[in-house]
Amino acid sequence: MDQILNLLTTLCKKVDSMDGEIQKLKEQASSQQHDVKYAELRRSEDVKIPDLEGDVGKLPKTHNVCLNTAADTSGVTKKEKATEEKSYTNKNMNKLFDKPYTAPKIQKFVPTPQTTTYKNSLSQQKNTYNHITRTYTENIYKVQTYLNKNPRAINIKEPNTDYITQYLQGYNKLIALPGTNINLVTTCYNYGLLSTVYTATGDEISKIPELYKAFLTYKRITKGTLFFIKFYTATAEILYDEIKPVIQVIKIGLTRDMLIPEKIEKQDEIPIVDIPDFYANKRVIGIATILTKLANNYLNNNTIWSYYSRDNMMIYSNCRETREGDMEEIRQWILSLLKPENIPTTRAIRKNFISSTLLTRYCTTISSKYSEHICSKCHGEDNNVPTVQLK
Repeated sequence: MDQILNLLTTLCKKVDSMDGEIQKLKEQASSQQHDVKYAELRRSEDVKIPDLEGDVGKLPKTHNVCLNTAADTSGVTKKEKATEEKSYTNKNMNKLFDKPYTAPKIQKFVPTPQTTTYKNSLSQQKNTYNHITRTYTENIYKVQTYLNKNPRAINIKEPNTDYITQYLQGYNKLIALPGTNINLVTTCYNYGLLSTVYTATGDEISKIPELYKAFLTYKRITKGTLFFIKFYTATAEILYDEIKPVIQVIKIGLTRDMLIPEKIEKQDEIPIVDIPDFYANKRVIGIATILTKLANNYLNNNTIWSYYSRDNMMIYSNCRETREGDMEEIRQWILSLLKPENIPTTRAIRKNFISSTLLTRYCTTISSKYSEHICSKCHGEDNNVPTVQLK
């Protein structure tokens, strides 16, 4: 009986010890699964450095165990990995690099030799007409070509009606007879291409407000039947970045007959590239003509009635009584035209009404006739001090 009890006691102890060992094996298995799952979270630095130095001292690494367990539990050899990688390669890309890769030939940039400075290149870029000047050039080219190719109206219902042209050197100007198209008269007026208007009612100039108002005043005073309106015009100067406006002096008067020029002919078309230079020369002649006309009226004491003097335009007519204010206005016009670089004494003309490049020709034209003329070009270009580099 005692032996049986001893055997049972020994058997119970072995069973208890086996339970403890089974529990330990379960714990080890769970820890190995955890290490395999997170084995890829290691860093390459952890493999090279087996121990980490902390605040207390060197701490033994625990990831080394994970490395061993991960290698043991995976059960995959290097050959099997190689075969798996080969099996997942894209076979369509195998022949992509059969031919050796050759880089494209890059052409060497050969810079052009420098011929101008950066400052000069900037000024050269500015020598292009802007949108406003190009549009103005195209419009005046169309109007001038129409007058040159059509010197007189074709469908005339009555004699001495509609329009004719005045034959000048290189271009024609409009002479508007009674019944001329209002838009044609207004367009030629805006571009300084109107020579004379003959009218009885003033309808031809009804779209020019200042002139139409002055004409109605003159017509109410004189009570005439046929009137002439003469235009002394300096055409616009077309520059690269601005346009010097048209200058006009307009005379209103009575007439019995219309002066029809003998020569009314076609003229050649002016090339559009020559438009700026062509009208620049005409501007010099026009300003000189205006100056001569005003100077003759003032020196001969011709009585003047000024209706309008503003915005580069003067409208006047002859009268019986002397009007000192109007005569003074003419004198201010004359002084402003004689001294183009000074501040104008009249509000009608703006300062710098002529460019510096055109001032030389203007000075040559009027300096011999008017001793009162003063400008920087009177002594030629020699008065400009050259800039030199002193070493």
